[in-house]
Amino acid sequence: MRIYAMTNQKGGVGKTANTINTGAALAEKSEQNPEQKRVLLVDFDPQGHMSEALGVEETPDDKTLRMALVGEWRNADPRQIIVQRSEYLHVIPTNVDMHLLERSLYTVADRERRLSRFLEKVDDDYDVCLIDCAPSLGVITDCSLYAARKREGKGRSGIVVPVEAEDSSVRALRLLLRQIGLLSEDMDIVLDVLGLVPSRFDVRDGNVVTSMLEAFRGLGEPAVIGEIRKRTIIREAWRAKQTIIEHAPQSDAADWYRDLAKAVDA
Repeated sequence: MRIYAMTNQKGGVGKTANTINTGAALAEKSEQNPEQKRVLLVDFDPQGHMSEALGVEETPDDKTLRMALVGEWRNADPRQIIVQRSEYLHVIPTNVDMHLLERSLYTVADRERRLSRFLEKVDDDYDVCLIDCAPSLGVITDCSLYAARKREGKGRSGIVVPVEAEDSSVRALRLLLRQIGLLSEDMDIVLDVLGLVPSRFDVRDGNVVTSMLEAFRGLGEPAVIGEIRKRTIIREAWRAKQTIIEHAPQSDAADWYRDLAKAVDA
């Protein structure tokens, strides 16, 4: 199973929508994607926006992701909490107790490895796993990043960074890249930043947007691997608790996500 972490500690940059719709595009069988993939989405943000947007119920209170990671759920099996959103798109939902995860993890050993070990139990069940990360640089994000490390014999994994086309995104990106570098060094692992995804932008908003887009495109590394413009239809899909692939499969927005899916899981 190839694992990708969709992360940026800056909120409101499109992490959740990008995770959901990239996963849906990978799970779609179509002319654009003849190789349909088995996809697992992980709602690892305590805010639980992914679960809400997909219309899936929270995990039962006696079997939660938090309990699995901190050792309160003995012999935890991901299959017991995975929800089948469609035939090829499955979800590990949130639970209200996720807001306790950060604090709980500080009391356990090898905390950065806990999510990875849990997901390894379904390594052979899926082709791709996409993690919707929390908007922070804390231990929860470290867990997600560690899970997306390069693993021998497991194919491509890595980190995808949605960014806003505004000045504050540059500093946020620097901080995130620094965190990735420190974790790589401390844990002696390889973390590949696969690329940036400018999201939720409208070129009609003026020079700041267009100049930031040019700045991101000109970075070189990490490269821009997709662009998701602001579209009402994406919000409408969210409100309808559908992916953009379900809601508007012929739209330009759906095609953007198909292109992003190809770039991520190349």
